[in-house]
Amino acid sequence: MSVVNKAFGGVFFISAGVLLAVTKTPDIFTVAAVIACSVIAAISLTSYAGWSVIGGALLIAGSLVLQTALSYRCMDCIKADLLILAGVIYLSIIETSERKNVLRGMAAVITTLFMVNALIHYPVFIGKPMSAAASKVSQHISVSYDGTRTSLDISAKPVLLFSTSCGACRSTIGRLAETDPGGKGWVPVQVDGDPGEGRELLDSAGYLGSMYQSETEWDEAVPALIITRDGQTSALYGQEKILEVLRGDSS
Repeated sequence: MSVVNKAFGGVFFISAGVLLAVTKTPDIFTVAAVIACSVIAAISLTSYAGWSVIGGALLIAGSLVLQTALSYRCMDCIKADLLILAGVIYLSIIETSERKNVLRGMAAVITTLFMVNALIHYPVFIGKPMSAAASKVSQHISVSYDGTRTSLDISAKPVLLFSTSCGACRSTIGRLAETDPGGKGWVPVQVDGDPGEGRELLDSAGYLGSMYQSETEWDEAVPALIITRDGQTSALYGQEKILEVLRGDSS
């Protein structure tokens, strides 16, 4: 493999690290992942570039296992995993040593695992209800407000489920707060983490309304808009679709 080819493969790992550093809260998992991406990118430039394929595959596997173990669906993580996967596939293809078939086989296996995970846990058609999520939502959602448990009627106002560690959530909330800072047409509900961090996120985005903490476990992707239409409650995904629905541009 030429140095140029190796460097191109390393770009995928660097891009994944930058994505995580920019979009994610700097917790121990994020910091470890960013460092791992940097190390793997550096190794890809050496004569041990094949180990970058192994390291990248293990990094993706670790990410998927953690998301499953923690019942947490992270769209930013899956985007970073996709970049890492691109690096793994590219480096395995340009590998010319005697272990090339082994590395390509490993790339094929981790690609299959990634695709299966994505099909099961993430919406394939952005903006359309996902059956797995739809089975977990109802017209009333149990939440807490200032330590007091209550229930929100989604038929009265759609609920936006979010997490402070989700970059897409920050972006979506920011755009919603620009058009509806008082929350007249939506209610933010934090699904995990410290409520104080959730309130800080909403305040920084310019949101002036109330925020609730979910009392129901949510292990699907966020941000998710829970909405009731014609007596049917479902989850919608995708920032543009969420904005379209809340702005009343969609029937």
